[in-house]
Amino acid sequence: MFILRILYNLFIIILIPFAVPIGFLIALRKKEDADYFQRFGFITFPEPPAKTVWFHCASVGEVRSLKQLINAFRRRYPDAEFMISTTTATGKAIAEKELKPYFAFLLPIENPIAISYILYCMNVKATVIIDTELWPNFISSTSKHAPLFLVNARISDRSLGGYMKIRRVISPLLHKFEHIFTKSEEDTARFAALKGSSEGISTLGNIKFSEFDGEPDLSVIKPLNDRPFIAAASTHKSEEEAAVKAFRKSGFAGRLIIAPRHLNRTDECLALLKSSGLRACTLTEFNPDCDAVVVNVFGQLEALYRTADRIFIGGSIANVGGHNIFEALRFGRHVAVGPNMQNFREIYELAIKYNLVTTVKGEEELAAFFAAPEPEGSFGDFRAEVQASADERLSKFLEAIKVALAD
Repeated sequence: MFILRILYNLFIIILIPFAVPIGFLIALRKKEDADYFQRFGFITFPEPPAKTVWFHCASVGEVRSLKQLINAFRRRYPDAEFMISTTTATGKAIAEKELKPYFAFLLPIENPIAISYILYCMNVKATVIIDTELWPNFISSTSKHAPLFLVNARISDRSLGGYMKIRRVISPLLHKFEHIFTKSEEDTARFAALKGSSEGISTLGNIKFSEFDGEPDLSVIKPLNDRPFIAAASTHKSEEEAAVKAFRKSGFAGRLIIAPRHLNRTDECLALLKSSGLRACTLTEFNPDCDAVVVNVFGQLEALYRTADRIFIGGSIANVGGHNIFEALRFGRHVAVGPNMQNFREIYELAIKYNLVTTVKGEEELAAFFAAPEPEGSFGDFRAEVQASADERLSKFLEAIKVALAD
């Protein structure tokens, strides 16, 4: 293990001279260069508070999943501050805008010197990693300074085999956590198998499924509201083809809106729509005469879910495990998905219970969903169960960090 760590850090040192300029050019092109060098530890911190809890999130989805937890944290520990690090510039921007932390910054990835400085400089009493961000140097450095927690931890069906192959590397990292809170009983069993012990691992449930308050900004998609529309969101290649065929077969009197999972596929989606005989355009070059629109602007899914007449969420016909349906369910909307929802099994099964989801196998069943009136579900009962479960989950976590903040 010691030799592996030396080799790992040697690889990082060799990589840095190439990564810095290439990464900067990419950030410059995306107009995300303002805080770029924070990624390498060049961070100017504000005056440190008496005690801080450090939350680390990968990107936007993880940041937004923290809303309820942060609100509960503020109520429970009013004398403590929190800061947030992210691995993406968009995640940092959303954290600053929506969560109002004491400080937000880009994580100096695998820079143990910078991480140690942050821990001491900001009086960090506990560190919380959201989802499964297993950076070895980050975990080792933070665990030496204060209790380290993993929240919303999960291991997908697809990644389990790979993790098991490097179990000798993963197991020592998992032992450094004070506690691991998983999304499901299945995830608890998987983490126990990787760690070699179930001690310090418990099922908390998914903290992403708890925030019902707040309305999205509808200004960007406002032009679409001149006609009814179907939203096919977070789609992959085969799903866009299915959505187009289903839209045409359904006879839906409105538009088809495609929001691909990866925006770099905008031109591909546009070509597909045009080749199918639809008048197509992008959202940024919207034309009222268009029958179909490709969303080429980041962060518009909730706005689409709020106003669409029918909703299909991708990653579920294409077998990638499904994408987050709660973002639509929180507005009381009924959604269609494919049969592959293993990444969001908990919320999917709850949505089935309250008739808020329709499972389709392909274009024929999707066309039927588009053509029929939106089914009525028991949204009030769904919301009540989710919120009751969320309160219990948050209480467990807040109690776990009590000792760290008492110092």
